[in-house]
Amino acid sequence: MKKRNPVLLLLISLLIFYNTSYYLDIRNSSYLYFGPSYDQVLEPGRNKISIEHDGINRIFWVETPSSYSPNHKYPVVVYYHYFGGSGTGTSMQAMVDEENFIGVYPNGIDNSWNSGAVSEDEFSNQMDDYGFTIKMIDWLKTNTRIDENRIFAFGQSAGAMFLYEQVISRPHDFAAIGLVMGNYYDCEKSSVIIERCLEERPLNYPNQAVSILHIHGQMDNLVPFNGGPIGQSDDLYVNSVYDTITTLSENSMCNLEPRQDNFPNGVTRYKYSNCNDYREIIVYTIYSAGHGNFEEYLPPGIVGDGVITLMWDFFENNQKNKLFDLGL
Repeated sequence: MKKRNPVLLLLISLLIFYNTSYYLDIRNSSYLYFGPSYDQVLEPGRNKISIEHDGINRIFWVETPSSYSPNHKYPVVVYYHYFGGSGTGTSMQAMVDEENFIGVYPNGIDNSWNSGAVSEDEFSNQMDDYGFTIKMIDWLKTNTRIDENRIFAFGQSAGAMFLYEQVISRPHDFAAIGLVMGNYYDCEKSSVIIERCLEERPLNYPNQAVSILHIHGQMDNLVPFNGGPIGQSDDLYVNSVYDTITTLSENSMCNLEPRQDNFPNGVTRYKYSNCNDYREIIVYTIYSAGHGNFEEYLPPGIVGDGVITLMWDFFENNQKNKLFDLGL
C-alpha cells in the first residue's frame, strides 16, 4: 500500500476548512489570518482622521465596533451628509456595534459636496471630492483590514447628488450605492455647466457592476421626484426618478418591468431583477413624503428614521456578497 504524505493531507484539510469556513464566519475574523498585521491606528469607537488632498486638510470620522480588532475584516459604509450637515455631526455607533461594520463620515467643504455644477462663486464646488473619496478609501485599505469587496456608500440630498454625478460615472471601489433625495442633473434643461455633461461621462460607469438603492419622496419640492428645477432655481434642473432608474436598469440589462411591492403609509418598492453582473436596482417611493423626514412613513430603525437600517439591509443582502463568499 502506498504511504500517504501526512504534510500533504494536513495542507489539503486546511485548504478545505478555509474555503468552507465562511459558513461559520471564520474567514472574516482574525483566526487563520496570515496577511499583514496592522498597527492600532484606529481605536474602538469614534476616530477623527485628517489627510491632505489638493493642499487642503480634509477630515473624516471613522466609527469602529466596540469589539474592534485591526486584524478583523470589516465591511465599510461611507456616508455623505446633506447640505448643511457634516461628518462631525454624524454617528451610527449603535448600528456599527450591532452589525459589526466600520462607518465612515467625511466632512464636505462648506458643509456641502462638489456635485459637478460648475460655478465660480461657490468655493465648495471647486473641490475635488471624488479624488478625496478615492484617497480616503486608500487610507482605510492601508490602515485597517477591511473587506474590499464590501465597501458601500450612501448619501442624502447634496450627498446623493455628489454620488450620482461624481462617483457612479467614474471608477470607484463601491460594491453598492444608496441615494436618498438626489438625482442626476438634466444636461439639456440646465443652463449651468454640468461637469459630467461637459466631459460626456456616462450616467453610470459601464465597466463596474454597482448595485443601486434609491429612496425618494414623491412630494419632494427641492429635488423634484418628477424632474424639474431644483428648489427655486431657474438654471439647474434634475431628471425624473423614473427616467434615471429606467436608464440605469437598461444599462444594467435588467428586466424591463420591475416587481412592485406596496407597504403601509404609501411606501412602494420597485425591484429590477436579472440584471447583469449580479447588479440590483431597487427604488423606494414614499407618496406623501417631501424632502426628508421619512420617520412618519418608514418602520423605526436602529439609528434615526429607518433610512439607515433600510440602507444596511440592502448592502448586507447584496447578491454579489454570496459570490465573494464563495470566492467566485
